[in-house]
Amino acid sequence: MRTERPAVALVVLGLLAALAAAPQPARTKKAPAAAPATPLVRKDLLAAVPEGVPAPRRDIFRPQSPRLPAAPPAARGQAPKARGAAASEAPSFALDLVYVGSIKSGGTTTALVMRNGQTTPLAVGDEIIPGYKVLRITPDEIEVEGPKSERRTFTRQGDRP
Repeated sequence: MRTERPAVALVVLGLLAALAAAPQPARTKKAPAAAPATPLVRKDLLAAVPEGVPAPRRDIFRPQSPRLPAAPPAARGQAPKARGAAASEAPSFALDLVYVGSIKSGGTTTALVMRNGQTTPLAVGDEIIPGYKVLRITPDEIEVEGPKSERRTFTRQGDRP
């Protein structure tokens, strides 16, 4: 039994030496057929911008308050729809908004106001539309001054803390 192990080991070493000495077939890579170089972006599929395309209405990467209408129809010279003698007078305060809440940051208070379905941040002194200016902001109400120096207070709507 002792003689079998060295004999087996010699046979295995001989086979390994024979495999190492045998000539290896040359491994060559076949070069792929020269295909025409195609760009990563197919420019023929890109839609060309037609002439006369209007500029975008807003830049989504630059926060800013939305542009609100210049003034109510009564202030622009258009007569309101009359329902009688009392409706022929223009309303004294033609601003319609909903006070959602306020944010206090860095010593300044910003009011969040909904107007025409859009939420707008306002600070004291900001004009909502021409002639309507924010005078005071508290957590429960916002005070706005109209073009004829009339004042109106809007209370906060929605859930209360």
